[in-house]
This record gives sequence, C-alpha cells and structure tokens, in this order.
Amino acid sequence: MSNAVMTHETMNTPTLHASPLNPRSFQELMRFAEIAAGSGMVPREYAGKAAAIVIACQMGAELGLAPMQSLQNIAVINGRPSVWGDTLLALVRSSPVCDDVVEHIEGDGDALTAVCVATRKGKKPVEARFSYADARTAGLLNKTGPWKTYPRRMLQMRARGFALRDAFPDVLRGLITAEEAQDIPVDDATPTQPISHKERT
Repeated sequence: MSNAVMTHETMNTPTLHASPLNPRSFQELMRFAEIAAGSGMVPREYAGKAAAIVIACQMGAELGLAPMQSLQNIAVINGRPSVWGDTLLALVRSSPVCDDVVEHIEGDGDALTAVCVATRKGKKPVEARFSYADARTAGLLNKTGPWKTYPRRMLQMRARGFALRDAFPDVLRGLITAEEAQDIPVDDATPTQPISHKERT
C-alpha cells in the first residue's frame, strides 16, 4: 500500500491519498507506533521512538494526513515539527478553501527571485517573493548543503512557505516548511540535527 504524497501527472501538483490504516483507539495507535518504531521504514528521528510517532500521527491527523503520510512528511528539525515544502503545497491544494497557487522564478544574479501567489476562494491573492539578495542578507548562501547545490529550489520553498502561511494559516496550523526550519539556528539545548531529503525514508 502506498501512503506517500504523490504527484499529479497533468498538473504537477502533489495530491494526498487516503490510507486504509486508521487506528481507532489510543491502544491501536500505540501498537502501530511500536511496530513502526522498530520497522526500519521510518525517518531516523522516529526510529525507536514510539512516543514521537504517536505525537507525529496526532499532528498529521489534524492536518488530514494518514499515519504513514505523517511519518514521511512531518519532520522534526532542531526540535521543531515542520512539513516538507511539497507537502505544504499538497495540504493547501487539497483544501476546499484553496482557489489556486501559482509559482515562478524571475530575474538572474542577485535579482533572481522566487514568486508564489496563493489565492483563497473569495479573497485577494497573497504574493510572496524571496530573492537571491534576500538569501544573501539572511546569511543563507554560505551554508553548506541545499543553498549551495539547489539555490533556485530553496528560493522557491521560502517564497512558497511565506505565501501559503499568510493565505492559509488555518489549513497549515502554524507549521513551517522543513526547508525553512533547517535554517533556524540550533538552540544549544536542542540536540536534534537537521535531516536531508535523502534521510526522509
């Protein structure tokens, strides 16, 4: 069975697929969490941590995610729960209050800018922009990792996160993108380390 966030071939839009797995009691959820924690099939921050899996599943349920979708798409980074950028878009697009989300990249050099326009039904469009110059000002370009290897993608995720959170705060319930969470300075008291896209599964 597949519980992943898939991609719609014609619209290139992530869509959420329902799962037949649906714990009906706390005991059933705990049993699922114990099995998942020892399965080797969950991201490393959940391995051997049944309690963390229970909390992730509860958070996911509030967002409309099935248990396995929750584990694959809710990331705990620097001690803070977040969702991957593609999942953020999927949650918004699957909401009945979403009218449209349009993204594009414009300019070049320091003027290279990611633009996301999110439109809620019956409301004016919300536009967010994040440029290469913005990333430089924020001190992101010197970071090793995706800001050096995939800067256009990271600009896109930052603009997307800002626009969707402003237009759909009720749908996203305050969660930020995992890509943004990775850039938040680590608190000395928080041992959790950032995880890469390759470590999600």
